[in-house]
Amino acid sequence: MRAKDVWQRLRWVLALVALCALATCPAAQRQCATKRDAGEAPALLGYMVREVKAHLSASGHLPDLNVGPTPAVGTCCAAGTTCARDPSRWREPGWRALRFSIDGSHRFSYQVRRDGAALVLTAIGDQDCDSVHATFEVRLTLDGDRLIERWSQHQPLE
Repeated sequence: MRAKDVWQRLRWVLALVALCALATCPAAQRQCATKRDAGEAPALLGYMVREVKAHLSASGHLPDLNVGPTPAVGTCCAAGTTCARDPSRWREPGWRALRFSIDGSHRFSYQVRRDGAALVLTAIGDQDCDSVHATFEVRLTLDGDRLIERWSQHQPLE
């Protein structure tokens, strides 16, 4: 086989590889962004857990809070894919008691509720706006004077 023929075949293979890379690039970018954005919920729930621990340390009991979901589930997708900064969302007494607000854009709705003796912190989001929700949850209960944290997640990359 001549060098010219090899080069022509190699050009076609390289062109095919380039087209495949271009075709998969948006999907790879979306997947990478979804993984990155999924970190928002555990980080902010972790902040809320620290605030609950501070309250527990000061008062000896879990706060009696029921607030959210804030913003309403689906709000971020209705606005595009993210919720814009809106300080007015976080003015409810429950959020102020936890000293919680989000000062930038975000993709999840947050909720704190009592469930019997437990305090449940939840983040719900639809990161790719396909109507399938990712849910992150922390269930806090007291065992004597010890705080038990049970973290769970359902479809975290949705």
